[in-house]
Amino acid sequence: MAKVYVKKLNTSNYSSKKELEEAKFSNFEQAFKRFKKDCIKEGIVRECRDRMYYVSKAEKERAKKKAGRRKQLKKMWQDRRNEKYL
Repeated sequence: MAKVYVKKLNTSNYSSKKELEEAKFSNFEQAFKRFKKDCIKEGIVRECRDRMYYVSKAEKERAKKKAGRRKQLKKMWQDRRNEKYL
């Protein structure tokens, strides 16, 4: 799980309460953006989407085969394109 650290602000740097509150809010915004990026990077968002509905084992296998075939065709076409330049 992503860890988010929010450091405490030095209150002596701000002349008014309003400035202090704005600084706290901007710090929260940065922390929230960092948290979202970490969740996406670790695959938490994708896993949640995948678990939204049930997919049978047979469907997973079909999708895996289809993806493999797509990958194989892509490599084949890239090799053909690169043969022109050899």
